[in-house]
Amino acid sequence: MIKSWLFDLPPVDLSGNPPAPGSTIFDKSFRLWDRVEALGFEGIMLSEHHWPISLSASPNLMLAVLAVRTTRLRIGQLALTAPLVHPGRIAEELATLDQLSGGRLEIGLARGGSTREVELFGLPPEEMQGRLDEALDIVEGALTAEGPFSYEGRFYRCEGLDVHPRTLQKPMPRIWLPVVSTESCAKAACRGYRVCAGFRSTDFIARMFDAYRAAAEESGRSSSRDDLALRRAVVIDPDEQTARQLGRSLAEQFAGFEALSNLVTDDDVIAGTADQAFEQIVDQCERTGAGHILLYGSCHMPADDYARIIEIYGAEVLPRLLATPPVAHQAVAAE
Repeated sequence: MIKSWLFDLPPVDLSGNPPAPGSTIFDKSFRLWDRVEALGFEGIMLSEHHWPISLSASPNLMLAVLAVRTTRLRIGQLALTAPLVHPGRIAEELATLDQLSGGRLEIGLARGGSTREVELFGLPPEEMQGRLDEALDIVEGALTAEGPFSYEGRFYRCEGLDVHPRTLQKPMPRIWLPVVSTESCAKAACRGYRVCAGFRSTDFIARMFDAYRAAAEESGRSSSRDDLALRRAVVIDPDEQTARQLGRSLAEQFAGFEALSNLVTDDDVIAGTADQAFEQIVDQCERTGAGHILLYGSCHMPADDYARIIEIYGAEVLPRLLATPPVAHQAVAAE
């Protein structure tokens, strides 16, 4: 079984047309996300970014709307830029979201997508990893504590923090980390987190996930395909050439971002007919041992094109992925 998720952030118009009001863009996004639930996706992960091309500075606000607008869909962040807000405040918001959604929250935290974004808020980039580590300690501690929680760190402290309401999921919702290296994978495994990887070749991600499995075993934790996720852009059209042309354009846009220019690989965009997309997703998941595929959202293509792709995917790819039996993963030799 391979579970399908949407990884999204409401986009601004990249076509050069006059910008639409934010309310119009949000409305289109929410209507698309309604369809994602109806089509049987496992969930939606929203990303936090502070770029001019996206409207996702506050994903928790959108998740609150999704929580009361949907009934089955898992909802979460991938990820919140944890160092920008005191972790105690993050824990309180997460607990409220889990209550609003009826226990459907997934938690994603990260140190920040680029140095430029964190510098906007006057934070030194070299502090981001340390701040994230402390944020993880505080969020976990505050959400699982049976009473007031206190913490004294280099960057954060809290005294007698008592989170209310408590989360519906016990002891707390799952935590996901976006990962970029074998080291970050191993660290996540030791803490028992799920991980998601993109903007790396399939072979590179396979080695990362091998490191995850090895670290989990060494730390006495169990691990499975359900702990591992791939994030890819998926472009589908009945005409293979049309899909590949749109896929090439998408890859060029990704490569045009300074933060991604050295990371984007040929594996990051899956393009073709529905049958070809299915085969490529299964191939990448089998090679890495991943049990989840996150489809990159609509911020880099026209909204109508993306809505059409989601409909084809939901009808012709997603059900087949759910019916795909797991294949034993073979570890990749380290380079």
